[in-house]
Amino acid sequence: MSARFLRAGLAVVACLVSLAPAGVGANGIPANSRVTQDNRAGSYTRYDGGTDATMTDCSINKRAQNEPTVAVDPRNPSVVVAGSNDYCAAPVNGDVWAGYYRSTDGGASWRDSLLPGYPNDSSAGGLASPAHGACIAAGDPTQSFDRDGRLFYGLICFNRGKPVNGSTYVATYDQDGSRYLRTVLVDAGTPSAQFVGSGLFQDKINLAVDQTRGPNSGNVYVAWARYSGKAANNVILFSRSTDHGATFSPPARVSPGLGEEQFADLAVAPDGTVYLTYRDFAHQGSTTNTISVERSTDGGQSFSQPQVLATFQPFEGTQFSGNGSDSCGDGPFACPSGLTYSRFSSLSAVTADRSGVHVVWNGELASGQSKIFVRNSPDGTTWSAATTIDANDRGHQYFPDIASADGVITVVFYDSRNDPAYAPTLPTGNTADGRNSGGAVDTFVARSTDGGQSWTESRVSSFSSNYNWETHGSRMVGFWGDYIYVSAVHGAVNVAWTDSRDLVPGVDPRDPNATDGFDILQCNASTLASCNSQGGLDQNIYAARP
Repeated sequence: MSARFLRAGLAVVACLVSLAPAGVGANGIPANSRVTQDNRAGSYTRYDGGTDATMTDCSINKRAQNEPTVAVDPRNPSVVVAGSNDYCAAPVNGDVWAGYYRSTDGGASWRDSLLPGYPNDSSAGGLASPAHGACIAAGDPTQSFDRDGRLFYGLICFNRGKPVNGSTYVATYDQDGSRYLRTVLVDAGTPSAQFVGSGLFQDKINLAVDQTRGPNSGNVYVAWARYSGKAANNVILFSRSTDHGATFSPPARVSPGLGEEQFADLAVAPDGTVYLTYRDFAHQGSTTNTISVERSTDGGQSFSQPQVLATFQPFEGTQFSGNGSDSCGDGPFACPSGLTYSRFSSLSAVTADRSGVHVVWNGELASGQSKIFVRNSPDGTTWSAATTIDANDRGHQYFPDIASADGVITVVFYDSRNDPAYAPTLPTGNTADGRNSGGAVDTFVARSTDGGQSWTESRVSSFSSNYNWETHGSRMVGFWGDYIYVSAVHGAVNVAWTDSRDLVPGVDPRDPNATDGFDILQCNASTLASCNSQGGLDQNIYAARP
């Protein structure tokens, strides 16, 4: 999710819909551009222009990338950066790392790299990173520029084995994102006294930058969820930098901590007010599924008490499994329901502009259909009634993100209205008997030019993806990420999503009798030598300037 500005009004109802994306988007940029070019020798280069074994392998190994972020440079909108969980690092480094991709032509073409600090990184910047040697896996990217061309990249870094020790970091690039400067530790994970090896885990960081001309211009704000051991009793923490990412304030708790609070999202209003939204899960005791918002009027030094904007029925993978699992696959990962899908959940996002504050989230109607909801406020305290972005009665809508520029609000989301097997009682991409329904999910944007009173929708993706392919290695399930992204500045809007168009189906030798149609050409530890670079794991990040 991203840091962004929006515009105001009351959200609702009917909309105009365009289902076919044009061949080109804004300013002649291709409607869909492939960001992660892991299919061409030399496509990945190190931050310093050099190469190494990791860059060489990332260029051709066709591994998975997911959870994209995107940020447009307000100083030069032709510059767009993106990030992802990039599994191209796994063959050389043992696990996923944070991808860093940059375009200088508005997103038409991309140069790919990884954030310095991966385990086998011997460059000066890599060795200097506090993440180097402290953790083996990095991801959950979040990005934003300041007004002077500095790009800030938030991430988590962790170990899957003992100790887990999930920590949050922020990296800084300057010169419009072209030069890497440093990575700093924001909050460290620690081994858990109660659950040995599980660690104090910092998760799902989100970052926003004050792009105003006010007294806090250039401040960098980050928020994330802290899990204590293995229990679902976490809180949202917050930190800020007032020196362009060189140092960060001690983490401060900004949520009640009554249950599992997750998916923090930040935005900065034109007057410098900082807004925070997050989701609370009904996991224990008297907790409920809610969407909350808080605000800070002093540059992040203190926050208001949370306002609950919605108590809602979430759209969760756990409700379709039959045993509480958030994802279902084959073999030991098969679920009683017989369905196959990667995990998904309901989350919220916030933006603010001169007309007010705007929060979106996805949740279920009484029918079971997942819709995008919105509430708007002129002052961050009084709110309009919750309404849906559209009245379309077909397709699950989920993973919303929101941005605003030039008087236009843009909401990006996944939508399964084109799933041939769509039913409110099914996850996307499944037939009633648990088979692959084919192209099921598209990336859509909804835009409003009247403060959210009405919306026009258009399909952005030129390919309908299925997010249930079993790409998660030894687990025989899929993982396609937990969010997608939109960024808007004066003169430009870019979106990024995870896409399945380049993936190669196949037969899983561990489950030769599988007939559900979700198996891929395998490329795991036992078969790596024979199938690497053949595309069975080839999730990619795609982007557009709609």
